[in-house]
Amino acid sequence: MIQEQLFTALAGVAGGRVFPNVAPNNVQKPYVVYMRVASSPENTLADGIPIDNTRMQIDCFDLTYAGVTTLAETVKTALRTSAITNVLLLEQDQFESDALLHRVILDFSLWHY
Repeated sequence: MIQEQLFTALAGVAGGRVFPNVAPNNVQKPYVVYMRVASSPENTLADGIPIDNTRMQIDCFDLTYAGVTTLAETVKTALRTSAITNVLLLEQDQFESDALLHRVILDFSLWHY
């Protein structure tokens, strides 16, 4: 499953604080949350084996802007050096005023069998 592959690829970032869908309350910063945005099979004519394309959103959180941008770069490097075929589609900075956290949203297209 691509979620397990992604978790493995990101296991070394943010001190291992990588969570599916939502982070636990009062988690130490920085941390990463990933979620599936959409999945669709792509049929191929060459060998008849469909390949899946999954869009995954990876949210990086930290107390400072410098910290969160460094974390986002670490996430991008982890995916770039992983066995997962991926393309970065979008990168966006935000500030979560309720939690007083800086956030970088990374939107990836992942190709997998």
